[in-house]
Amino acid sequence: MNPPLNATDSTVVASRALLGMVARSLSTVLETVTVPQFRVLVVLASTGPQRMGDLAEQIGVHPSTLTRTVERLETAGLILRAQVPGNRREVKVELTPEGATLVATVTDVRRAEIVKVIDGLSDDDRDQVRRGMEIFARAAGEPEPADLLEFGI
Repeated sequence: MNPPLNATDSTVVASRALLGMVARSLSTVLETVTVPQFRVLVVLASTGPQRMGDLAEQIGVHPSTLTRTVERLETAGLILRAQVPGNRREVKVELTPEGATLVATVTDVRRAEIVKVIDGLSDDDRDQVRRGMEIFARAAGEPEPADLLEFGI
């Protein structure tokens, strides 16, 4: 029998399981968008329409890189671009219904996979997982954009 894992090792093992779920959920859309493009869609889905400059800063990319990504997403019908009224230099981007559906589809696939795991737990274990995830998320905070770029999201 293996000795119990410490908190760090347990978290590393759990992170691999979660990463597998993320990868499987993304595989449903990788024929349509790249992982960095999907990241743009997720940010827009969670924050709503944004100016291009603000979105580039939030994602941690150069505005010209974002412009190319946005052009591809617009061509695919997943986002809309429009000038900000009263300021011809600023451009706002937002999800189309198709873009929102794509993000929701990936989220639903991921959620369903997590539900399968959680449903297999006892009520007490389920509560412990919930509390542990809340504590970990609070302690970890939001990742820096540069950290996500290294992963391609």
